[in-house]
Amino acid sequence: MIASATYRLPVIASALLISGTCTAQHPSVQDVLSAFTAGYAELDPEPFSLDFRERLAAVPSEEVLARQAAFFQDQRQRLTNVDTTRASADQVLLLDLALYEVNYQTDRIALERRWIQAGRPMPTPSVHTLPDHEAWYDLLVRRFTGYERTPADLMAFGEAEVARCHQEIRRLRDERAGRVDAEAWITDKAELLRRFAVIDSTVRAHLIGFVAAVDVPVVQAMEWPDAGPYTPPGIYLSKDDNAYGTAVFLFNFFEQRFDARALDWIYLHEAIPGHHLQWSLRHTRPAEDLRAHLLYPGNFEGWACYVEYQGRALGLYTDPLQELGKWEWDLVRSVRVVLDAGIHGLGWSREQALAYWEKHIPGKPALADREVTRVTNWPAQALSYKVGADGIQRLRDRLAEAHGPRFNAARFHRAFLDLGMVPLPIAEDQLAQRLTCAP
Repeated sequence: MIASATYRLPVIASALLISGTCTAQHPSVQDVLSAFTAGYAELDPEPFSLDFRERLAAVPSEEVLARQAAFFQDQRQRLTNVDTTRASADQVLLLDLALYEVNYQTDRIALERRWIQAGRPMPTPSVHTLPDHEAWYDLLVRRFTGYERTPADLMAFGEAEVARCHQEIRRLRDERAGRVDAEAWITDKAELLRRFAVIDSTVRAHLIGFVAAVDVPVVQAMEWPDAGPYTPPGIYLSKDDNAYGTAVFLFNFFEQRFDARALDWIYLHEAIPGHHLQWSLRHTRPAEDLRAHLLYPGNFEGWACYVEYQGRALGLYTDPLQELGKWEWDLVRSVRVVLDAGIHGLGWSREQALAYWEKHIPGKPALADREVTRVTNWPAQALSYKVGADGIQRLRDRLAEAHGPRFNAARFHRAFLDLGMVPLPIAEDQLAQRLTCAP
């Protein structure tokens, strides 16, 4: 998970008028992209928010929405009419990205206008209680995953993943002859920090074979200040979004203990090659690049979830307890997919959600209460992990099948990261073209 502070986007100066040597009748691709990026940054059309009620409260007036609609209508014409004959591959990607935003933002504006006309009703408590609830959930699923998925699609996917997690957990317990059922905790913070340092060294030693990147800035493991029973296991803060002067991932040491099974997967997710590596590459983009102004949770949470499955390639999961911990938390994420589709797509009550949780993760009432509350307040956010990771894995499988023995996983991983902050459908199209065409 990435801290909400990290969601702040850069702002560049207004530059809505196309300038340069080209005439107004025949703007270049770069002129069109520059105008779109500057206009988008000035509008800031959809400030990022996880909490749905906060998001709705921030919906602007009809007059502001009208200005946004006019901007995107004008930009659609510019983007579709520009001559791309001499456009570079990166410019084509950015044009596709701009059109993706035009389509999404146009749908958002229309839905928000209808919501205003309906009297600005608030959810009580789920999306399913709103007028136009199907359209709202569809929009949120697109926002947080990049894909169009129905509640039935998500329910089927989530239940299949729940079954897979149970199967892997049974396998690991059978291999250990049942000797992994007891909870294991690390209570010495110095020992915990030492073990994270060992993991950091191990992953860095394997990184060039995983993503062809070795020069990754330092990331510090730190205790999460004021953590409580509702605090997640960990969170990443880039160096620009904290007071420590360096990138950190915070671990939950509430009650002076940390789950010993969570060491490997949480480092992979929050640090390297998860959020810290991806954010380090993201920060190299200039403000004039459209990708510097966009956030797609399906991309960054999907990537961080995907790399958890790759621990063996990075020298981890040598202890079955660590692999078990990965699948136990994967079960939490998979159950959340079902809960999200149930609560917001199908109208489940809190009691139904808690009953489903207890069926698959019994005996953890505090965790159940926290996660059901989270899913209720942050519709579709929990989908970004599993749906995103699945999208990346399916793309990898497709390219591996097409390339056969020539497929290079490290090249695939680096190519994905080098695309930057783009929705997964665009990443799929771009990588299918780039990796297929390359020698």
